[in-house]
Order: sequence, then structure tokens, then C-alpha cells
Amino acid sequence: MSSKTQTIQDMFTRIAPTYDLLNRTLSARIDVRWRKKAIAYLPEKENLKILDLCAGTLDLSLEILKRFPNAQITALDFSAKMLELGEKKIPADKKSQVKIVVGDAMDLQQNPESFDAVLCGFGMRNVVDNAQSLKEIYQVLKPGGRVIILEFFKPNTLPAKIFNATFAKFILPRVGALLSKDKEAYQYLFNSIQAYSSLEDFLKLLEQKNFKNIQSKNLTGHIASIAVGEKR
Repeated sequence: MSSKTQTIQDMFTRIAPTYDLLNRTLSARIDVRWRKKAIAYLPEKENLKILDLCAGTLDLSLEILKRFPNAQITALDFSAKMLELGEKKIPADKKSQVKIVVGDAMDLQQNPESFDAVLCGFGMRNVVDNAQSLKEIYQVLKPGGRVIILEFFKPNTLPAKIFNATFAKFILPRVGALLSKDKEAYQYLFNSIQAYSSLEDFLKLLEQKNFKNIQSKNLTGHIASIAVGEKR
């Protein structure tokens, strides 16, 4: 693991106890709607096998189970603490359907062609090497399987730029520091958006990594976006 990855991992471990509270407070629960829109891109089939990548506290896994009650989910994240808190939220009758894995998005260690879909909600910009991660994702997807990325890409529209220049720059770090007592972590989250790929560049990267039927959807004034590709 690189030193940068280790630093990011340590940061998420520190803020894990207040992560869910801050997400709901700062987003006014819009993030819940965004996750549902991402899940809508899953293939309509029974007994889906899904990798929830950068699963965090399993918010995405929980929404998947609501929409696809028979889904089998592997929830993978590099923060054991985040996964531990998320596992507690899984209903008792669904625990057997969710496999918890502490792992690396750039070295998945999963069987080739074993998933119908890989979803990543707000985690890809925390992955040091997106190209390597997409290579790994391609390998573990079944032919025709989908990768679905929900993310805060680098803002390039006026509404998104205004949001990032006001709320994300000033309110996010301050409220985050107040509730989590970790100003550095929430300053990082703002900085990570500014330094990340644009949606257009990410879609080009999907194409470079051999995905087909690439599409995208912008959400809430382009503040967040969904990128989708299929394995050839």
C-alpha cells in the first residue's frame, strides 16, 4: 500500500464514527436519492452478484438490498472500521447475503468474471490509481457486466462551480470539523473534488480500459454524476 493510500485510509478510519451523521446533515439526504439513481442502472435480473467497491459504511449495499432483495453483495473497503460500523446496519435476515472484505480497490483479489456489476459510491476519487482500479474491475466483471460510478467529479459547470466555491469550500470543512473534531479530513474531502478527474475525462478512461456502451447522468446541477460502462 502506498503512503498516500495509507494516509487516506487512516483519515477515513478516524472519521468513521461520525461519517453517516455528517453525510445526512450536509447533504440534506440528497445523497440517498443519488444512490437510488445509481442503483437504477443495475441489470434487471434475479440473484445479482454485486461488488460494492469503496463500500464505507454500506449505505449503497443497503439500498441495493431494498431494490434487489435476493442480491449477493461483496462489500469491499480499505477501512475496517467503516465496514464494521456498516455491517451493524445490515438487517439480521440479510447478513448472509453481504460478504465484508477489507481490501484494496487497486488489487481486488476477487475471482475473475464473478460479478454482474461493480458499484462505487463516492469512493473512486480516493483511489490513487483509477486506471489500475478500472483494470481490476474489468477483470472481475462477467461479460456484459456493468461498472457504475457515482462521484463528485471535478466541477466544470456554473452551478457545480458555485456549489464548490461556497458550500464545499467553507461549510463542509467547518461543519465536518465541528462534528468529527477532524478539520483536516473534511478539508481533504473538499480538496479531493478539486483535484479529481472531470466527468468527461473519466468517461474517456472507461473507453481506454475497454468498456463499451458508456453513458453518464448528471445529478442536481452537475454537483454529482453517474458514469456507467459495460464489459465487452
